[in-house]
Amino acid sequence: MSNDKQQTSLDYFLDSFIKNGVSLSPFYLGKFREAKEMYNDEMEAVIIKHCAEIGTSNASSYSEGYKEGYNRAIELTKWTISNLIPPHNEQR
Repeated sequence: MSNDKQQTSLDYFLDSFIKNGVSLSPFYLGKFREAKEMYNDEMEAVIIKHCAEIGTSNASSYSEGYKEGYNRAIELTKWTISNLIPPHNEQR
């Protein structure tokens, strides 16, 4: 295991066996690999879910900002039109 990567508990467990001279049967090595793959898959799923939640949250905040901007533009347009066009009962 290199120092630039975080060591998982499964890696630590296997490394401790190797350091203590304990040999594992192919059956248990296979189980270890399965457990490590499941761990990696679960971690990847958690990361993907977290990124999706952040993306959804950001998109929601952007949509609220656009909604406010459009509403403000509509208000300004109504105000401008009301100032440019005289009321119907007023004669020039």
